[in-house]
Amino acid sequence: MLFMSLLSPGGIGKEAVDYLRKLKAPKGITLHDVYVTFGRYDGVVVFEAPTPKKAMSFVLDIAFETDYIVETLSAVPAREV
Repeated sequence: MLFMSLLSPGGIGKEAVDYLRKLKAPKGITLHDVYVTFGRYDGVVVFEAPTPKKAMSFVLDIAFETDYIVETLSAVPAREV
């Protein structure tokens, strides 16, 4: 399953960006990329996880480590619908 986590500022600023720059995927997660963005969200993490439970664990790790407010979407390629 493909997921995109949208990250809103939470409070620790530069340290959070440094964390994202060095982000490593735990076992079972495939990290596609991390983007720094302008606008409503400061960043986007695109990753694959075998189950929503595994994805949630990864997202919670990011949220707790960075103090970002995280909104995660599951993504389905348009060609598959």
